[in-house]
Amino acid sequence: MMNYVRMIGLLFLVVLTGCQSSQNQGTIAFSRLTGDYWQLWTAQPNGKGSSQLTSSPSDKRYPCWSRQDNRLFYRNNNNQAFVLDVQSADETRILNQLGMISSLEESPDGKQLLLVRFRTELKDSSDIWLVSHDGKARTRLTSDVGMQYDPSWSPDGTKMALISGPGYQGHELYIMDADGKNRQQLTDDKALELLPCFSPDGQMIAYVSDIAGNYDIWLRDADGANPRQLTQYPGMDTRPCWSPDGKKLLFVSDRSGQQQLWIMDLNGNKAKQLTHGPQSMDPAWKP
Repeated sequence: MMNYVRMIGLLFLVVLTGCQSSQNQGTIAFSRLTGDYWQLWTAQPNGKGSSQLTSSPSDKRYPCWSRQDNRLFYRNNNNQAFVLDVQSADETRILNQLGMISSLEESPDGKQLLLVRFRTELKDSSDIWLVSHDGKARTRLTSDVGMQYDPSWSPDGTKMALISGPGYQGHELYIMDADGKNRQQLTDDKALELLPCFSPDGQMIAYVSDIAGNYDIWLRDADGANPRQLTQYPGMDTRPCWSPDGKKLLFVSDRSGQQQLWIMDLNGNKAKQLTHGPQSMDPAWKP
């Protein structure tokens, strides 16, 4: 009898654990067109419980959660960097001395910021930098001609993915060590690759490519092998973002008529729209 009761208890535990799906984990931050400006919002991973975080008169784009606390890094329409304290709603400009920057992402250990810095003296030129939170300690990781942008940390902080290319020609996907050394090119298709994002286990990279004729979400192993196309909608699917458990991908699509947040399985199936109403973009998923 005891064995039977124990078996029933274990079965209940397995069922209960199985119910803890990706869409019950954490909080999603995103940019939503609110009146005349893009403002920061949050929502539950199932798309419910949306809440507006900011209301100041400026566009706020590309939010990224701090690894240490409940803050969001973002940039405004002038490529100035800010940090938002979600609890107090305080918005503070940071890294003023670095000029025009974008794509802020805190290192996995929370000690540094990875970002893109634009070279205003040259056309279509940007580099990837690693800086301290106060901007005083700076390391330039790339110095190629053209544009280096869209950096993404690996979960263990030892590597980063990035996009590199000259001007408006084909931009390829690369991976390199966290100090900028040992760069390896993962794509060579003369298409536009964009917005790489490491999986939570560091084994895969989701990214955007227009190699099939329009912008779609692609997935490949972190060593560049096994590329596969996840979306094939004849419009724009962009900005992939992993669920904390690595089982789902959040992304932006205009398949409903305007840009909204969607979620899908890793094989591209079961795509579901999460946000409705005003346009929504730039998802960031905090566990």
